[in-house]
Amino acid sequence: MSVDHKPDDPEERKRIYNANGFVEENRVNGMLALSRALGDFEYKGNTALKPIDQAVTCHPDVKTIKRTKDIRYVLLACDGLWDMMTSEEAIKWCNDKIYKDKDPT
Repeated sequence: MSVDHKPDDPEERKRIYNANGFVEENRVNGMLALSRALGDFEYKGNTALKPIDQAVTCHPDVKTIKRTKDIRYVLLACDGLWDMMTSEEAIKWCNDKIYKDKDPT
């Protein structure tokens, strides 16, 4: 269900360049390691563009799925977690440390 919005992703890179930004060493303008954020207003100052079209946007990538019985919980986390763990590792950690393999419902 998850997609990383990194500056080197083709769609993200296209938006960054269209906003007169650039990607260097997988960072927006050589500085910011993500391309979607709530803050970081210095990357959102192009007055000719809508908020969704800025070099860094807070526009969410939303998916709707039907929850089924095999979906035990939803894990929301920042890029810092996902930079350190795979989805599988994070779920295993939650199961081991939080739920201790008990049904969380």
